[in-house]
Amino acid sequence: MVSSSQKRHAAQGVVAAGMCSQRQACRYLGLARSSWAYVSRPPKPRTVQIGEAIAALSVRHPRYGYRRVHEMLRRKGLCCNLRTVQRMRRDQGLGIKGPARRPKVPLRPDAKVKATAVNDVWCVDVVFDTTQGGNTVKFLTIIDEYSHYCLGITASRRMGAREVVAALSRLIEIHGAPAHLRCDNGAEFIAKLLQEWLVLAGVETRFIEPGSPWQNGINESFNGRFRDECLDRELLANLLEAQSVALAFHEEYNDIRPHSTIDYRTPSEYRAELLNQAPGSGQARQAGPSLRLELALVPTTNHNLN
Repeated sequence: MVSSSQKRHAAQGVVAAGMCSQRQACRYLGLARSSWAYVSRPPKPRTVQIGEAIAALSVRHPRYGYRRVHEMLRRKGLCCNLRTVQRMRRDQGLGIKGPARRPKVPLRPDAKVKATAVNDVWCVDVVFDTTQGGNTVKFLTIIDEYSHYCLGITASRRMGAREVVAALSRLIEIHGAPAHLRCDNGAEFIAKLLQEWLVLAGVETRFIEPGSPWQNGINESFNGRFRDECLDRELLANLLEAQSVALAFHEEYNDIRPHSTIDYRTPSEYRAELLNQAPGSGQARQAGPSLRLELALVPTTNHNLN
């Protein structure tokens, strides 16, 4: 189907070439003469403002889809139709193609324990990247599975059991100890040092089956966003810059970035909502050291982490 603007452009070209008159060109192309003379109105100031805001957000976050951009506009007080955001992004060439969807694999019955409260299950994994000098940097990512809240991202040249214990110790002092720790079968997670420390901390380990990353889906999803929206966009000069970039993404993910699976709320908002719903509930009892003092102080005297 040819639009009126395309017909008008074709008719103007025919008339400019001297092939026929304006009246004949409109008749042959099925174009109303009023459409020939139509002059589009300039956009309203609010439309211009929304378009500029969409462009700015899309440039700053090139991997955000139109739904997430629409939610961020709403948070800024620029309410508009969802399809308007999609159309404007398409017109400006700002649309993205999402990753190929993999077929869903049914969960195995004994694969994992489903999180039922805040601080019930922490998911951990390691992401690799390299600096401009070719040195490897490892990022330990720790997510609260129930609230999708990023508890921390630790960047280090080496990520062994000692570094994992140190990172978990810092987070337990702030948030309290989880009931379960979900991880893969990496050397840093199956190490005797970490397993003994988790027993002292009263934390049960839930290993996913080899070759089954979907069993740690919350953390794998976070790692994908971390790589797509942060690491693939940054050139890391050294470890200090890697730590700074990781901290900035950690804060943005928790406090700014709307999350589609929790109704486009930020993880900080969702976590606060869960903890404030019922102060005497199991969610609140597992909220942090003020409510779980017996697990907040984890003995570390048997291992020297320095």
